[in-house]
Amino acid sequence: MKILTKIFISISLLISVQSLAQKRPNIIYIVVDDMSPFPMEKEEARETRTFGFCGEQHVLTPFVDQLAKEGIIYKNAYVSSSVCSPSRYTSLTGRYAGRCTGPQFMRMHPEGRMTRVENNTELESNRMNVAKILQKNGYKTGFVGKSHIVENDKLNRKKFKENGFEEYEKTADIKNHEVSKAMAHNHAKWSKMIKERGFDYANAVYGGNLLELHSKSANAHNIEWTTSAALEFITTSSDQKDPFFLYYATTVPHGPEPWRQTKGKYNFGLDADPNITGEGYIEKDYSFMPERGDIKAEVFANDSLRKDQAWLRWFDRSVEAMVKKLKEKGQYENTLIVITSDHGAYHYGKTTLYETGVKIPLTMHWPKGIAPESSFDGLVQNIDFTPTFLDIAGVKIKKQMEIDGKSLAPTFKDNTVKIHDYLYFEIGFARGILAENWKYIAVRYPNTIKDKIAKGGTFKGYHNEEIPEPFYVRNQHLGHHASNSNPLYFEKDQLFNLEDDPKEAQNIFNEHPAKAKELRLILREALLSFEERPFDELTSKVFLQ
Repeated sequence: MKILTKIFISISLLISVQSLAQKRPNIIYIVVDDMSPFPMEKEEARETRTFGFCGEQHVLTPFVDQLAKEGIIYKNAYVSSSVCSPSRYTSLTGRYAGRCTGPQFMRMHPEGRMTRVENNTELESNRMNVAKILQKNGYKTGFVGKSHIVENDKLNRKKFKENGFEEYEKTADIKNHEVSKAMAHNHAKWSKMIKERGFDYANAVYGGNLLELHSKSANAHNIEWTTSAALEFITTSSDQKDPFFLYYATTVPHGPEPWRQTKGKYNFGLDADPNITGEGYIEKDYSFMPERGDIKAEVFANDSLRKDQAWLRWFDRSVEAMVKKLKEKGQYENTLIVITSDHGAYHYGKTTLYETGVKIPLTMHWPKGIAPESSFDGLVQNIDFTPTFLDIAGVKIKKQMEIDGKSLAPTFKDNTVKIHDYLYFEIGFARGILAENWKYIAVRYPNTIKDKIAKGGTFKGYHNEEIPEPFYVRNQHLGHHASNSNPLYFEKDQLFNLEDDPKEAQNIFNEHPAKAKELRLILREALLSFEERPFDELTSKVFLQ
């Protein structure tokens, strides 16, 4: 009898655990690469457009827009850093990128020195991230698409062999069997490194940007390839009856821009060979999505749409395929789908703290948890993604997780709740604060650079020209375009009233000393939370307001 009782209790506990697992939602976090949320006039060219749910009238994204309509749209969503690696790091940890302790970051910024946050942050092997935490709490975790957050130093082509990657000539044909074999080996190596950071599944992975495949013929986006991996993960995870978390980082629309034409063709996007992948030349069945020619024809048939932005419908079809698979597997109703961008890029806002760099599109869709036609006007940031995912997964946030953000789950039911009084930003030599409609940006340099400037020294620009002050970030290309497109870029103290001046064209720091003082004090408070990380007078013991 005792044996039967134990068996009954064991079965009951098993059923209870399985029931709990099924009640916890799946999470699919989808991030596009370089997209601002600002709609444009049809004639405006040489810019990446945004989704229809952001108000853009000249693109075709009906499926994503419908998900947004049936979910919640965040109208004031931001990232804390406006370039790839630190933004992704923050999204997957809930920590500001300036708190990174990865080996590359610490070599560049030993304790006691100012940090220069840019593409030098990475998921640490010895600290928690959202995938590791969810994995420990019964979730199956998957990673598909672009990395740029794991051992970035290994992207250096000069150290390929030293780091265990196989080499090939940059101009070699990807159809060559030996080239494809080498790319497959390298892809497997990147996938393994990602799995070591808390992911059960990693496939259709790019170590960095497409250019960092170091193959001229592989320099083309392939949405079908990454979608096929996402579908595989959804299928296998659904069959195992476990809740799952999928990080899906598409490479579009980062350069090479899929909207750019060469010889009348979109050779980096819809006109590329669909068999070109990040693991070599592979012929696969992509019948889960329409043919690329059909996607182009659908967009081209409507004169009100920008033909060069047909790639957005391509991405839209990818999301549609994933949702179709969720429905097939009975997972749709209890899956949170997040669609956003890693940062903005409009008018070269990337690597700045202007709205064009830090503001992002954001929508969340969850039939069981979010009412249709919801919206939220309050300030939210990518520091909030990890605590949100943990919250709805029923994972208690502990102090040792070192999370800076807050859960957005309350906004699912109440659009009047306040999540943040202010947002903190960091990129290179710049830090910023946004409180209500006021933004303060401080540009400061470490003592070595200040001394050089004081002595009349100059710095090398993008074309080796002499410039009086350095760019915020080490990437000369990004710094050059950011500074050329934003006239106030080098000004030490910048204050904007976004309600009156949404384009941040007028620096009113001197005209509003009381507001400047208020935001400087808020920034000081935020900066002092970073131990052993000075930021000129703003962190000094004697602070002159």
